[in-house]
Amino acid sequence: MTDAPEAWTLCIDFGTAFSKAAAAPNDAWVRFDPAELRPLALGAREEGGNPFLLESAVFVDDDRILFGPAAIGRAEALAPRKRTALRSFKTLLSVSDLDRALNTAAPGSIDPHRMFVMRDLVVFYLAYLLQAVDRAVAVDPDLANAPLERRYAAPAWRGGDSAGLHDVVVRLFGEADALREVVGEQLAPGKGVSLKAAPGALAAARARPRDLDMGLVFEATAAAAYTSIGLQDSAAHMIVVDIGAGTTDIAALARRGNRLEELPEARVTLKQAGDFLDRVIANRALEATPWARSQAHKTALWNALMRNMRDIKENVFLDGRAMLRFEGRTINVTLKEIERMPDFKDFVKDLTQAYDDSLAVVRATALAADRHEIQAVAVGGGAAAPFIQALIRRGSTRKVDIVARPATPDWAHARAFRGNLAPVFPQLAIAIGGALAPRDMLAVDVED
Repeated sequence: MTDAPEAWTLCIDFGTAFSKAAAAPNDAWVRFDPAELRPLALGAREEGGNPFLLESAVFVDDDRILFGPAAIGRAEALAPRKRTALRSFKTLLSVSDLDRALNTAAPGSIDPHRMFVMRDLVVFYLAYLLQAVDRAVAVDPDLANAPLERRYAAPAWRGGDSAGLHDVVVRLFGEADALREVVGEQLAPGKGVSLKAAPGALAAARARPRDLDMGLVFEATAAAAYTSIGLQDSAAHMIVVDIGAGTTDIAALARRGNRLEELPEARVTLKQAGDFLDRVIANRALEATPWARSQAHKTALWNALMRNMRDIKENVFLDGRAMLRFEGRTINVTLKEIERMPDFKDFVKDLTQAYDDSLAVVRATALAADRHEIQAVAVGGGAAAPFIQALIRRGSTRKVDIVARPATPDWAHARAFRGNLAPVFPQLAIAIGGALAPRDMLAVDVED
C-alpha cells in the first residue's frame, strides 16, 4: 500500500498590475519550512520579466483577444490610436454594484468592435490565468498529482459582504474554467483567442460553468498569516498597509481565541497607490525636460517613462535617484524632488491620516485585551518605499509598542528560489500568505 500524496493549498492573487499564485502544504503555517513553499512561475520565461509575475491584461485586437505581456505590448504599439488594454480587474470587482459593472459595455478604447461587456473580458482573463496556474502546477512534481485546495485573495471590499462577492467571483472562475476547455491552446503565451470564435465560446462557458470549490482569504489576513509565522503567541494584533498598483489598503487584525479576525472599523482604502506614484514621477521627469516642447515629443517621452517606470521607481526609492536615457539625452529624477511635488505631499498626508486612524482602532482593541504590542507590516509593490517604511515604524507609546516587520522575510532569500523570490516578495506576499493561512483565518471556506 502506498501513502496518499500530501494535500496542498493553492492561493491566487489577481492583482491590479500582476497576478500571482503560490502553494503550500495544508499544515505549513504550524510547521513552516520555506523549502516546501511553492511560488508558481505563471509567466512564460520566453516573454521576459520575473517568472512569478503574470501581467494582468487583456487586449482586444483586430482579429484576436490577447493576454498578459502580448496584450501590454500590442496596447503600447497602438497607444497613438488611443487603444488600451483592460487592466485593474480587482478595482472593477470592488465596485458597490458589481452586477451592473460586469454587464456594462467595454469602452471603445478597449473594445472598438463593440462586442463585449466587461464580464466577458474578465472571464477571458481568468481563463488565461487558470491556464497559467495549471501549467505551473503540472511541471512541479510535488503538486502535479497532489490533492489541491484552491482559494483566492481579495480585499474586504464591501463592508464585510464577503459571501455576496464570493458567489459572483466563484461563478466567474467557473465560467473561465469552462471557457478554457473550449478555446484550449489559444490561451497559451503569445497566442490569442480568435475574435470570431469568442462569442460562441463565451456562450458555451456561460451555459455550463464548472462547479469550483474555492475559499476566500482577505488580503490583510493573508499578510498576517505569512508575517506571524512563529509569532502565534505574540502577534495578537497587527496592522497591514498594502500599497498595490490601483489602491492602498489598510487593515487591522486581532486574535480572538484561536482565530485571527479583521477589525472592520479600521479598514481604509485610498484611491492613490503605485499607478498614482508612477504619474507623479513621470510628471516630475517632464518638468525636468524643457527641451521636450511639442505634444508629440512629450507623449513619446511619457511612454518611454512608463515603459521603464518599474526600474525608475525602484531606483528612486532604493537609491534616492534614477536616470533614463531618451533620444541621446539623460533625464535624472531624485527622491528629494519627488518629495517636494504637491501631489506626493498630499498623498503622504492622506495616507498618514488614514494609517493613524486605523492604528487608533487596533491600539484601543489591544489595550482592551491587555496587550501591549502591535505588529506592523507593509506589503505590495510599494512596500519598500522609504515613506511607507517610515509610516509603519511610527506610533509607539508608553502603553503600546509598534513592531515593524520586514516586507521581505529572511527565508525569501533561500537558495531554492534562485534569487527570483526576494526582489518581488512584497508583490507575492498575499498569494504566499493566502496559501499558508489555516482554515480558521478564511473569510469563506470551501466547506462553508
